[in-house]
Amino acid sequence: MSQVELFRNQSSSYTISDHVTGDDGRIYIVGERIAAGGNAVVHECNEKLSGDSYAVKFQVELRQRRRERFQREVELLRGFDDPHIIRFVATGTVPGIRTERVRRNGRIATRRGNSEELPFVILMRASEDLAKHAKTPHQIPPATYLAQFLGLSKALVKVNEKALHRDIKPENILVVGSAWAISDFGLCDLHEGGPDLSRVDEKIGPAQWMSPEAFNKNLGCADAIGQTSDVFQLASVFWYATCGRHPTGIVRGTDWCGPAELFPIMERALLHSSQDRFQTSAEFSAALEAAIIR
Repeated sequence: MSQVELFRNQSSSYTISDHVTGDDGRIYIVGERIAAGGNAVVHECNEKLSGDSYAVKFQVELRQRRRERFQREVELLRGFDDPHIIRFVATGTVPGIRTERVRRNGRIATRRGNSEELPFVILMRASEDLAKHAKTPHQIPPATYLAQFLGLSKALVKVNEKALHRDIKPENILVVGSAWAISDFGLCDLHEGGPDLSRVDEKIGPAQWMSPEAFNKNLGCADAIGQTSDVFQLASVFWYATCGRHPTGIVRGTDWCGPAELFPIMERALLHSSQDRFQTSAEFSAALEAAIIR
């Protein structure tokens, strides 16, 4: 077996075996890195017997809150069965040796630490995320994005039955086969079954795609974040996929590039005051469905 290096950041990494075993009893061979964030890294992997391609997400930030968040994400994913929510395949842990790079006498030296168990989750492999997909030279045709909008809005209803996502952005909408799927549930706030694992002073949400109340909470205000915040974020993603722009400020009909009948729905979903928006994802989805399927 070979070794794979998982880079936690520029100064430290974990070395693991390139063969990991999921709780489904199958062995997955870890390949090249696909993406990396502040808490986790994602690599491609192949199931050893079939050769089928998947993605494996390793949690490399191992402080207790981060571990609990990762486990919460895994349990949420395990409970979903929807083509517009990234599909859970398996989970497990793998021993990893941490290596730190330190500067000594003007030179970079490496220091090996103890072995730690790194949790991972195997997911369906995406071809790309919506941030990249929407930048392709060809414009996404309405017949494609309208079907995806409807599917994603219905998927958000299922998510909101269990939790608030709080981190909806183009990078977290993945293209999996012919479907766009919601992914990355690491910042979810469960309705039941546990406290919010975020620190009081921690920024929650995608920096460029936050709802106004999420921004205000990060400024220390006591704004409540509910389903209407998830609706705002998803509508922002829809606007981006349709127009190639972020819906900053007061949106106007002349700014909208999609079907005219959808603009009033987008406008309401993106209002500054959460009290004036759709109050639930179910309400938002029903409005979209009525406009799309006329």
